[in-house]
Amino acid sequence: MSHLVIVDGHAIAHRAYHSIPPLTSNGQPVNAIYGFYSMILSALDTLKPKYLIVCLDSPGPNFRNEEFVGYRAQRKPADVDLKTQLPLLPKTLESAGISHYSMGGFEADDLIATITKKSLRRHKKGKKIITQVTIITGDKDLMQLVDDKVNLFVPVQGLSVTKVYDSEAVKERLGVNPNQVVDLKALMGDQSDNYPGIEGIGPKTATDLLTKYRTLDNIYSALEKSSEIKDTVKSKLLKDKENAYLSQKLASLVTNIPLKFTLRSAKLLPGTYLSLEKLFAEYNFKSLLSRIRRRHPQKPPQPVSTSTQTTLF
Repeated sequence: MSHLVIVDGHAIAHRAYHSIPPLTSNGQPVNAIYGFYSMILSALDTLKPKYLIVCLDSPGPNFRNEEFVGYRAQRKPADVDLKTQLPLLPKTLESAGISHYSMGGFEADDLIATITKKSLRRHKKGKKIITQVTIITGDKDLMQLVDDKVNLFVPVQGLSVTKVYDSEAVKERLGVNPNQVVDLKALMGDQSDNYPGIEGIGPKTATDLLTKYRTLDNIYSALEKSSEIKDTVKSKLLKDKENAYLSQKLASLVTNIPLKFTLRSAKLLPGTYLSLEKLFAEYNFKSLLSRIRRRHPQKPPQPVSTSTQTTLF
């Protein structure tokens, strides 16, 4: 099995910042960076992937802000100590030789969705290059991507306790299948992202409707044909139909971004661990250094045999 791990970079850095006490290197806050790479090491040790890609949010608005001016408008600015660390993510990933991507106008979630779908379709000599994708994130929006070949690796308590979400776990958590997550958010809205959904429709009504009718389109078709939907619910659905379809659009991740990416550059090699070791030494991440040296020891260079060594003289 060829396993690709995709990391939701800023989501993990945010979680790390709020999970790990203040930490500095050369006077600069680095607890988010430390926690990010701690999570990377844990994932590499647990999942043992062949390929690794990190996706990052780009600064500035994205297409969802154009669709809905209130999108995420209620969010407070990030702490200054966190904001100063975020530029270190692409810089340190570059130093470590870890493949990473961002694109203006799109969120990291959209890049993750695009890379996930495209990588699972790629073949070499008639065989699939990637057979399993694991996404490391704390964002439940990505649950819509889960299927038999895609799961989520989610920190649920700080960074030390994680949970793997497959289709069954998503349904247990949300009450719907992964391919219904977008329509669930269309009905309920999303307080975190500040889009409305249908006023007065909560989790129970939304999951009941999707259990019976499967999709948002089917629900609205049933309004004209079925008397099983209560009048109070029907009036809410009709009143906020426009909001429901707007929310559906905002919740849907883009899977066809024209992003050029290569799996070859994402392949984990012995040199990747050596580069990480150098990075951890540079930032004085002693415990990470100890972990990587213990689990991925570098072989010392072999001396050249004098019997086979050539000389110019």
